[in-house]
Amino acid sequence: MGNVLIIDDDQTIRDALARVVDRLGHTPTLASTLAEGLLRAGKDDVDVVFLDVRMPDGNGLDAIADIRRSPSHPEVIVITGWGDPDGAERAMRQGAWEYIEKPPTVKTMTAPLVSAMEHRRGRASATTVFHFPGILGGNPARTACLEQAARAAGSDVNVLLTGATGSGKELFARAIHDNSPRHAAPFVVVDCAALPATIVESVLFGSEKGVYTGADRRREGVLLRAHGGTLFLDEVGEMPLSVQKAFLRVLQERRLRPVGALEEVPCRFRLVAATNQDLESLVRQGLFREDLLFRLQGVGIELPPLAGHPDDILELAAHFAAEAAKRQELTPKPLSDDFSRALLAYPWPGNIRELKNTLEGCLALAQADDALLPIHLPLHIRVLAARNRVVGRGAAAAPPPTEPILSDLPAAALPTFRDYRDGREARYLRELAARHGGDIGRMLDVSGLSRSRLYALLKKYAIPAARA
Repeated sequence: MGNVLIIDDDQTIRDALARVVDRLGHTPTLASTLAEGLLRAGKDDVDVVFLDVRMPDGNGLDAIADIRRSPSHPEVIVITGWGDPDGAERAMRQGAWEYIEKPPTVKTMTAPLVSAMEHRRGRASATTVFHFPGILGGNPARTACLEQAARAAGSDVNVLLTGATGSGKELFARAIHDNSPRHAAPFVVVDCAALPATIVESVLFGSEKGVYTGADRRREGVLLRAHGGTLFLDEVGEMPLSVQKAFLRVLQERRLRPVGALEEVPCRFRLVAATNQDLESLVRQGLFREDLLFRLQGVGIELPPLAGHPDDILELAAHFAAEAAKRQELTPKPLSDDFSRALLAYPWPGNIRELKNTLEGCLALAQADDALLPIHLPLHIRVLAARNRVVGRGAAAAPPPTEPILSDLPAAALPTFRDYRDGREARYLRELAARHGGDIGRMLDVSGLSRSRLYALLKKYAIPAARA
């Protein structure tokens, strides 16, 4: 059967979980601290981890990524007596299998453990080989995305890819197509943000000769070009509302009628869509059809940003440097230590796309050198690295602060906890919006909030921001 690691400082909970695990035929291993749990996860073969949040030596949520990165890549079931919606969301976004509040019952402990074990067995028996050229990185969130994409590729289910600009959505879309039964058929890309407003229906559905001024011949629409293959709708949130209903009908009926035609023609394709926008928010604003959103969400895959994942940055940088050297027929160049430190100091708001373009430019400038050096980087990246070095030394040399932690509280009566929290929350959000010019993408990367949560808070405090 399986091996289950229980990380909890409460002996009563540990023993109760161990009895459930043993009754199900699995082998329990107990750890009373995070350090001990991480050590066991790193050296033992573990299938599932029960993880408490408030541990004597740290927060369990901070350890989820490290546990998921351990050699056996176990599933993590979070158990906590201090549950809150933000904590649950944070756990899910880091790859947790389930989030359970204490005191756990036999049912709440058993159900997620059984499903996690079944999932592990199914994944171990899968024989599909999934090829993902150019999609690397040890980030557990990206690994989970790869697993979802691998399972989706073998079917015809619609896939919706979400994530910040440049996070690799088209790479994933192409990989899903290349590993699908339709791999030999066309992969057709449609940038919805670039569709001409006046003839959008003609571009998508095609048109007959003479239906509008300048239509001197019959035109085949991009949807028919994707017949039998995969249609990739990039920036699907920008699709004009006026054509969403007609497109939805094509998805439902698998047929379309070109503009000016009398007869419908078959049109069957596999749909992969991508967006960096909050489509649910667009639905609430009346800018996107809810029924179309439901159609798109067959499998939803949210791609993680590069920010906060240094191993991903260096691994991807080395890959892109080698790829560019091969393409440009140049000698491969290793990343120098100073070059790597400069890469890690930069937040990469453009994510994978920006990193790839930067490495290609660096390689072109480094032909006379044996390695990639900071001087080969764009000036704005070198400037930020230099500023961080100066700030780091200044912070290290500064005396410890003597100001009380709650110096902003009034000397007289204390406000209610809710009023105090809301005031600090609003102040943080205003500063966040000011520093990043209202750029939602940058604000999401820095704050760590989900897109829906950030929009809700901005609305709550009437803070304007530009839509990403």
